[in-house]
Amino acid sequence: MKIYYTLVVTLLLAVSAVNAQQPMKFGHINSTEILQAMPELKSVETQMEAEFNEKEAQFTTMQEDLQAKQQAYQQEAVGLSATDRAAREQELMEMNQKVQNYYMLSQQQIQAKQNELQAPIIQKLKAAIQEVGDEEGFLYIFEMTSRVPVFASDKSIDVAPLVKAKLGIQ
Repeated sequence: MKIYYTLVVTLLLAVSAVNAQQPMKFGHINSTEILQAMPELKSVETQMEAEFNEKEAQFTTMQEDLQAKQQAYQQEAVGLSATDRAAREQELMEMNQKVQNYYMLSQQQIQAKQNELQAPIIQKLKAAIQEVGDEEGFLYIFEMTSRVPVFASDKSIDVAPLVKAKLGIQ
């Protein structure tokens, strides 16, 4: 048992000695800022705008159709029998539900499409950050948001210029 503790202590001292020789290097980055500067994102934004406009046009058409049917119903409601009035009200409720469902489905589809198109760009950014971290010997690279951190040491290096260079962004 004594040999076991001696080995553990020796191993810990050896690891400490190796770590003491290497300076601890920390970095920080605002990846959102770099992502916005990537030219590939502009292409995604153009595609997403076209997708959004297409969905919005369809939604507007559906809303206009619903409004037209509602107005026609209001004008004709007095002359309709109770059965016909109930049937038209049911039809209007179903149309309204379809419009709402289309809106929700469209939002989900737009979000899924955006995630699909951005995934390779985000992966490329992550790979560049990983490469910079490996090449420059960083222990950690912390994500900085647009908000000011509580504390950022002068020893923490902003790796954004290195990542931008790796991605070919100026």
